[in-house]
Amino acid sequence: MTCNSHAKIVSDGAILINKGIIRAVGALRNITQQFPNEKIIYLQNAFLMPGLVNTHTHLELPTLDDTIRSKTFPEWVLNLIAAKKKLAIKDYTLAVHNNISTLIQTGTTMVGEICTHGISPALLKRSGLRAVVYYEKINMVSEKEGLKPKNCLPRRRDSVLVQSGLSPHSPYTVSETVLRNIRKAAQKRNTPLAMHIAESKDEIRLLQRKSSGLERLYQFARWNLDWAPRGFSSFEYLDRIGFLSPNLLAVHAVQVTDKDIRIIQNKKVSIAHCPRSNKVTGVGRMPLKLFLDAGISVGLGTDSLASSPSLNMWDEMRYAYQIHRHDGLTPKDIILLATSGGARALGMDKQIGSIVPGMKSDVIAVALPVKNTGDLYSDLLRETKSCIMTIINGKILYLDDTVISV
Repeated sequence: MTCNSHAKIVSDGAILINKGIIRAVGALRNITQQFPNEKIIYLQNAFLMPGLVNTHTHLELPTLDDTIRSKTFPEWVLNLIAAKKKLAIKDYTLAVHNNISTLIQTGTTMVGEICTHGISPALLKRSGLRAVVYYEKINMVSEKEGLKPKNCLPRRRDSVLVQSGLSPHSPYTVSETVLRNIRKAAQKRNTPLAMHIAESKDEIRLLQRKSSGLERLYQFARWNLDWAPRGFSSFEYLDRIGFLSPNLLAVHAVQVTDKDIRIIQNKKVSIAHCPRSNKVTGVGRMPLKLFLDAGISVGLGTDSLASSPSLNMWDEMRYAYQIHRHDGLTPKDIILLATSGGARALGMDKQIGSIVPGMKSDVIAVALPVKNTGDLYSDLLRETKSCIMTIINGKILYLDDTVISV
């Protein structure tokens, strides 16, 4: 079985792939008659679908979730900093290798990666995964010491599959001057941006000059609290300084007001929703339905193993459905968030995220569910843990040869 660009299910379906592009989609019988000389891979009891898009993660981090859990978000941040001091380059490198392997075997074909230590870009390029690598910046200093526009952007060459972006970490860890300069430089080069925004109540309280646990972070980093941003909300502050744009991926966006949602809608900012991470760090539940009703682009992300038990997008989808189904979201809605929604959030929906002729051939196959309730998407969400085939840009990166014949 397969699905087309509108998620319509086709029984005994087939996809023709040539030179990394989907050339035809339809019934197997029609495809083989139209293209009789093409090599055929038969998948038994399988469902072909667009590859999963993990809009936000930190591949360089190993499993830290159990060791740094805290009662408050600021404590979690400080625990993460302390835990990272015990890690070496070899730990980050091993984490990237293991995490890339997990992504590919569980069906992720594109990732929005936050690079902090310079390890993940080269390994991603070797892996065959499609990615936007956002190079992280933390620069909370006085105005005179801020980064100049020419020093903001990464000096990296993009490849066919890996694109470079920039990630000023958050409103409270990057000064206003630096953010303005980053925006200016990014706009000039059309560079993708990603930022953790409105993640916690502590972040909002800091902007409002109320008591916040993030003062401890400023004390630890020896930052002057006067350098902290001021505003009623993170999105209002970023809008006021001209930072919001369609090139920006806002990560988390949990603590938002109705006005924030209108700002996000008007500026065409995209959202990365990481529900399991939000639960672990205790920051709250994102108003997903309100974003979707406003026509805002939203994709799912796992975040890192410092705040999530796995990088498996099927686990993320199951939890997302569990907490949002009472708002009227269906299993099909959740799967679309993890495919076409993620592609749109990363600005790649003209190339990936749906199975239609002319699109890049990022396709996965998963086993058909054992239990058939009549709702395939519900059954897939309930039973799927990994995939049986992963194709990125026409290349098979993972294949369970026990379910195929040629």
